[in-house]
Parts: sequence; structure tokens; C-alpha cells
Amino acid sequence: IMIEFIIDEEYESVRIDRFLRKHLKNIALSEIYKMLRKAKIKVNNKKVSQDYRLVLGDIIFVFLPESFEEKNEETFIELNEIRKEELKSMIAYENENLFIINKNLGDVIHKGSGHDISLLEEFRSYYSNNKINFVNRIDKLTSGLVIGAKNIKTAREIAKEIQLGNILKKYYILVYGKIEKEEFILENYLKKDEEKVIVSDVEKEDYKKSITHYKRINGDNDYTLLEAELKTGRTHQLRAQLNHLGHTIVGDTKYGKNIKEDIMYLFSYYLKIDLYDLELELRIPNFFLKKYNIQK
Repeated sequence: IMIEFIIDEEYESVRIDRFLRKHLKNIALSEIYKMLRKAKIKVNNKKVSQDYRLVLGDIIFVFLPESFEEKNEETFIELNEIRKEELKSMIAYENENLFIINKNLGDVIHKGSGHDISLLEEFRSYYSNNKINFVNRIDKLTSGLVIGAKNIKTAREIAKEIQLGNILKKYYILVYGKIEKEEFILENYLKKDEEKVIVSDVEKEDYKKSITHYKRINGDNDYTLLEAELKTGRTHQLRAQLNHLGHTIVGDTKYGKNIKEDIMYLFSYYLKIDLYDLELELRIPNFFLKKYNIQK
């Protein structure tokens, strides 16, 4: 039996043993180490050591003994008709190889702390296809466009394009405070900590360079509506950068101290993939306009 995993942004630079421990729950860690040593687990068809750090787009091949039946490998979760309709209405674009969803606030892309079911399992069930993977991800409280691949080949292609910086992504963001500048670039260095991302204005070891172009769309004394274009795609890049600037995203309870909000005003509205001649743009969501009556 062979299982494949494709590495998306969530597991970038995570050690392979940590990843496997999470995804192969019914195999003991000592057995995982043995499988790595014997090349029963490979990355991109090559043998790797247990401290190998995963790269975006890596494919992990796990060769399991015949006696081992991976649970739920070909079973799909049950979806009721209402949820099927909801999933269908999320699809903003699709062809035979990929689909792009407009993720609702509160939905999670992957299973994790406190979530047994995620959009990944739901869309695998919706399409009856276990090869489906989301190649980029946005947080639970972020809404907007996310790319799903229907096969491993497409997942790899898209991951490669993300790596090369060839996929253009733009966000609408509402921040606290007044920003006068019409356009500005934030360039700093980010490091993933256990809980959140740390920002440094100077280059340091293990910190990754992060660049975003920001444009001011509208605002008043209390709030500013921004458009952000990512030049790099680091975890929590926009959230950490803007908080560091002193203009926390409205509703960002992780980075903003004592913020009481149910909604985070961070929306991925634009996606351009030149490789597929694909360009997608969504309107600014009503919840943005409604809350602060900011008209674009």
C-alpha cells in the first residue's frame, strides 16, 4: 500500500518526523524512524533523514506493508444535502484539474486543534476523490480564495508556482487607526514561533524575508481599508506585519491584544495564475462594507 502526502504552506519547514507523527497516528514513532532508514518513506523519491525539513511542494511517499490497512484511505465522510449545496456554492472556479473556493469565515482547511472535520475531507467527499489537496491555505478566521488541486500532478505544479512567486494574491484588509500613506511597502523578517510569528526589522538567522505592497483604499480616523499584494507568502505575514506597524487587523485576536470580535477583516479577493491563464477577482464582502460603512 502506498500513501502520498503533498506539502502545502502549512507544513513548510516542519521536520518530517513531526509531520509523519501527526499523519500516521497508528504507526509508532520508532517504526516511522525505521521506515525512514529503510527508505520505506521517501521525499520526491529520495531517501531522507528524520530531521529533514519539508519544502513546499514536496511529495512524501509512504510504503506500508500489506498487513497494514490505513484507516479511511478510500472512505469518504457523509455529507448531507445542505452541506453539499454550501460546498457547491463555495466553488468560484473549476476545471478538470483544479478548483478554487471562496472560503467562508470559520471553516478550516485542515484538521487540527479541536476540528475533526475540515474542508479537505469535505471536498474529497464532495468530489469522491482522495487525491484532492489544498495547495495554499488561509486561517480559520480569514475568508476568500483558496486553491484546490484534483490530482497530485496539479498540486505539484501549483506548489512550484507558489514557490517561484508566480502566483499573484491580493487581500482586502481593515485595520485599526488612520493610515495616511496612499501606498507603502513593508519589508521585514519573520520567524514562526510555537504560538505566533515574530517580526524583526533586521535580518536574523532563521528569519525569512517578507515583502508586501499595501495600498490605501479608504478610511477615517478609526479605521483604514487596505489592499495588500503579497510578494512573499509567509505564515501570518499580513497579520504579523500590520500588528508590528501598529495597525492591527480588525478582529485579529491572536496579534491584537484584547480585541473582542467574531470576524477577522482579512479577505483574499484576487488570484492570478499565469501558468493556467487564470485570473479571479471577488467583490469586497458585505461584512466589510456593513460594519464600517466604508464604500469602495
